[in-house]
Amino acid sequence: MEKIAVIDKIHKSNELLSLPQAISEILREMNKSEFSAETLSQIILKDPSLTSRILKLANSPFYHRLAHITNVNQAIQILGVTTVKCLALSSSILNPEKIEKSSGVDTKVYFTSVLTVATAAEKIARAVSYEAPDEAFIAGLLHDIGTMFFLHYYPDKYRLIIEQKVKAKTLLDAELEVFEVTHAEVGYHLAQRWQLPAYITKAISEHHSFINIEQHDVINNIIRLACLLGNTSSSDYVMDLEERLDKINHVSKVLALTKEQVDNISTSLIAYTLKQAEYLGVDIGNIEEMITRANKEIWQTYLMVENLFKERQNLSRKLLNEERARGAMEAKNIAIATLSHYLNNAAMAIYGRSQLMRMLYEKKKIDKILDNLGNTLDIVDKSIRKITAVVSEIKEISPIDKIEFYNMSQALNIDDRIEKRMKEMEKESSIVLPDEALHF
Repeated sequence: MEKIAVIDKIHKSNELLSLPQAISEILREMNKSEFSAETLSQIILKDPSLTSRILKLANSPFYHRLAHITNVNQAIQILGVTTVKCLALSSSILNPEKIEKSSGVDTKVYFTSVLTVATAAEKIARAVSYEAPDEAFIAGLLHDIGTMFFLHYYPDKYRLIIEQKVKAKTLLDAELEVFEVTHAEVGYHLAQRWQLPAYITKAISEHHSFINIEQHDVINNIIRLACLLGNTSSSDYVMDLEERLDKINHVSKVLALTKEQVDNISTSLIAYTLKQAEYLGVDIGNIEEMITRANKEIWQTYLMVENLFKERQNLSRKLLNEERARGAMEAKNIAIATLSHYLNNAAMAIYGRSQLMRMLYEKKKIDKILDNLGNTLDIVDKSIRKITAVVSEIKEISPIDKIEFYNMSQALNIDDRIEKRMKEMEKESSIVLPDEALHF
């Protein structure tokens, strides 16, 4: 499917996500220059369900109001027109009827994912003392509208992604393979079409982007971290555990959150998400269902940790073997160089005596030859022993890859090894010579 067809549908469709009449009117009215809160309240009152949700949220602990809100006008004053607009959209979108059965998505799981991110965003905003935590909550509610668009208009195609029938490593890669566009980009175009605030539009567009994270971009970073902490998905594509933890640590550091703060937010999400679902009138199941899903996620995490541990073991074993191989080769090279030095010295000793004897012989100084003969034979004998010891040592270190571990210190002790061999040879009556030498 071409990307242009998907984007074109967003900008030209008059029934985008089949919004109720009241929501459509709210969006139209808020785009007018003469728009007023009173006009907005009159539109809201046409939809009893929307009226109930807005009043319920205005009276929720989320806004920490002591006085009870009894009418929509008061609710708008408390919530603000932008929040009301976004709540109107989210209350319409977070509807099981918008998700086609053919998509194969469990609506409770999907809405749990959305609300968990919204809840986490609000709690993170309060933890970092952000001045408008309701903005973070609203951005969290709408962060995944791109996925909702796919589930509503292309359920069969999105099912291929959900069931991991697309060759891709990540959810975004799978969406690009099928639609040539990701749900984050689709959500961005939807937000523009509905003229949502810039902070929401940007958060929707970049909630999966972790490149060039800037400290001043607070709402965006809050939504990023909320998505990481929520870590729920209707698809089988799950972020690598090590990668997820690394990103959580990075974004938390940018937001100046401590590990303890992040842990406290994470552990309180289930209970708080259930409360928010109740105020918004969204069915995500009861506490038992939530815990069951959480346990499933914990089990998946355990399996990921187990696989990661096995991978680390294999990697450590491989690195150790490579280190041993490098150590063995380096030791062997040093040993050969040392042994070559011994051979050269022994050969030079024999050659030197040979030249001296030849010179005396040519000068007819037989008596001198006889006088030095004993010393000469001792030098030759010692040199031969040294050569024989070197040859024996070479035979031992040749299959060095089969030695359990042959380190550099052993190679540097070649002097001691050769000396030990020569002492053992001195105990023997004679050196075993080649057969041809015996018949000389």
